Amino acid sequence: MSKVYFGKFDSKRPHQIQEKYYAAGAKGSSWYGGIEPGDYVFVVTNAKVIALWKVREYGQKVNPINPSDTGVVLFDEIKRLSNPVPVVQFIKSPYFNLDLNLLNKINKATPGHGFFPIETTSAFPMENWDQLSFTSVRRYYVTLSSQLPPVAENDIMVVIDNLVTSRIVGILEWKNGQSQPYASLQKLYEDKNSVNERYTLLQLLEFAEEEAPIKRNYLKSVLNELEKQGYFVVDNPIRLYDNVLVGRRKTPISKPNMEVGTDGKTPITHALESSDIEDAPELFEQYRAYAELLDFNPNLILYGPPGTGKTFATKNIIEAFEYTFRKRYIPFVQVEREERVRFITFHQSYSYEEFIEGIRPQLEEDMKQDEAGGEIRYRVEPGVLKKMVEDASAQIIKAESESSGISGAEFIHSGSRVWKVSLGRRNSDHIYNQCKAGKQIAVDFLDHIDLTDKSYDEIYSLLENERDDGAQKPTMDANTLDTLINQMERGDIVFVYDGPRTIRDIGVITGDYAYRKGHVAPHVRPVAWLKEFTDPADIYDMNGGVSLTLKTIYELPRIQMSDVQKLIGISNDINKTVKTQQHQQKPYYLIIDEINRGNISKIFGELITLIEKDKRQTVSTILPYSKKPFSLPRNLYIIGTMNTSDRSIAMLDTALRRRFVFAEMEPDYAVFEQNTAKVGSVELASLLRSLNEKISEKLDRDHRIGHAYLMDVLTIDDLFKSWYYKILPLIAEYFYNDVAAIQSVVGTKFFEKSGSMRFLSTQPSDKDTVSDFEKALLTLYKGIED
Repeated sequence: MSKVYFGKFDSKRPHQIQEKYYAAGAKGSSWYGGIEPGDYVFVVTNAKVIALWKVREYGQKVNPINPSDTGVVLFDEIKRLSNPVPVVQFIKSPYFNLDLNLLNKINKATPGHGFFPIETTSAFPMENWDQLSFTSVRRYYVTLSSQLPPVAENDIMVVIDNLVTSRIVGILEWKNGQSQPYASLQKLYEDKNSVNERYTLLQLLEFAEEEAPIKRNYLKSVLNELEKQGYFVVDNPIRLYDNVLVGRRKTPISKPNMEVGTDGKTPITHALESSDIEDAPELFEQYRAYAELLDFNPNLILYGPPGTGKTFATKNIIEAFEYTFRKRYIPFVQVEREERVRFITFHQSYSYEEFIEGIRPQLEEDMKQDEAGGEIRYRVEPGVLKKMVEDASAQIIKAESESSGISGAEFIHSGSRVWKVSLGRRNSDHIYNQCKAGKQIAVDFLDHIDLTDKSYDEIYSLLENERDDGAQKPTMDANTLDTLINQMERGDIVFVYDGPRTIRDIGVITGDYAYRKGHVAPHVRPVAWLKEFTDPADIYDMNGGVSLTLKTIYELPRIQMSDVQKLIGISNDINKTVKTQQHQQKPYYLIIDEINRGNISKIFGELITLIEKDKRQTVSTILPYSKKPFSLPRNLYIIGTMNTSDRSIAMLDTALRRRFVFAEMEPDYAVFEQNTAKVGSVELASLLRSLNEKISEKLDRDHRIGHAYLMDVLTIDDLFKSWYYKILPLIAEYFYNDVAAIQSVVGTKFFEKSGSMRFLSTQPSDKDTVSDFEKALLTLYKGIED
């Protein structure tokens, strides 16, 4: 018997839709989902269903993408839909039983899979294709058990016991004038939520308060409508699934690399509790183009009118960009937890010192200025960008060392510290040779005592007992041993001392303290050697012009990971860098919101040259405060956003314009078909399009209103608040004190002649089904006056 599927076709390969085939290799590929000749496939592209096809056969066809793989599946067209059907409307059809495929896979990116089976109902007109129509849809409600919403045949109800406990007690379908259990959706809910994890709406809201703002807003709207009228009208079943039925998702997320398991190698994973994702959102695909731009140029600016989702887009672009390197979906929240992204906002007072580096007072308890005029010390502190450069440089060292086969490099992380270590005494290399051969650093004080788990005070006491009366206090030796045992961490970098200006080797600590009884220097930390110099390396300038001392171990706070990167000799060959990046290297991202509001020349300074793609890791400049060379790594990406209604793009610094690529983000009316197409009687896309056409005509296209202003609108009350407290004030600002111009855009219903707002009722009168508020909005895009 023939089966029914939906198939997801890439809009970037229109020739496959035109020629009715799908290229994914030979039969059996996971992309085909098991479709067989005779099966039916609804063709989905750009989140819309455009046609019904029938599988003809598996065959061969020239594949311009991969000429060596010519396997395809060929189709015959059964019916072309004259008006493409948004997937939200498609899944609301009474033709289909709701399951995981329709509620999750149809609207999410599913790498490796293109076709998914659909369970049809008796209403599906198999073979009677002339009767196939998607104008009739079933409605969905979340309703209190004490309230019957205005249901019709085939409608679905998610039933909540009451507002106090807010627990889901059943999922029902209205059939033949009565309710009955809706088995497919009930089963999906039970599969997704074990008995102990079937949380109430209030519990889900509590979980979502801090970690899932979209879910939080949705649940608040549901609860508000339940309290107000006893039921909530669901426009989009996918959002119902994501925010209510799926419960509290738990996705394993790796924490930053400094945390590893007991084997010393395997990163510990933690359950990330969020309303995140089982698969990448379908919108993920549309951001792939921006990710490709970021790959083309590591400096990208998104510009457009307010509310077009520029800041929101940065997260999706990063997810898409991660996929290009990792070949699997990485949610933005994981990138955040790995501390590979930072978000800042430029403003008129933002400075070079905050962005790159500056001199700041050293605020310590022992550094107070007294009345006699004691001095306050100042030191050079890195800014946001410089900190990110150090983090990204640590990742480069780690990735390229691993790709070169250096075991232990996986422990390097953004918080790695740099230590100077002396191995042995002057004119004696036996400890040094022992350490090099044994891949370790070592200290020989208290050589007959195991110091495992010993604190500084205990070490000091043991040393003091070893000393003769009158001997110098063992403070220095105690500090050395305490540093080796308790302060050094896996992933820290060690420089092996050669002379006052030079070092012999660079290593990374790979394990905890160990006592090696019988060794000349028995107190050891294992290391992996990252660099062994033929001729000692001079680090005098890198260390701020400070000579190295004979003290056995101490930190080198002036040495940064970018310095270590240069010393190790990371290749500037972009081909090698890209190869390593695809192998292991992780990108870092700096998001600059409102980039056009800052004084670009002042903030970027000499960095304006270094950000260019071909100058990354090849050109450096001397920073004015630290007097150290500075360059940008290739794995650091800068994404800026700018609002065109605040300042024209033409006013941006010319030097900045030449070094960034610019991508315009316009109001996207299609998102309403994928989220909430209609609220009450009002079609959100039509309303917004009408407003923007009038604003463009009266003012300019840079002042249009973005879709984000209506994205969270689920109810008439939501629309009322967005309209009166977001949209109307914005339009009033655009046409300040020009009431006639304002009324030419939003009509005469919402403003008095004096310019004061007129608040219309959201409640319909007894003789009407549509409120005055809805009528006034309908007039704006339908042009029908009362």
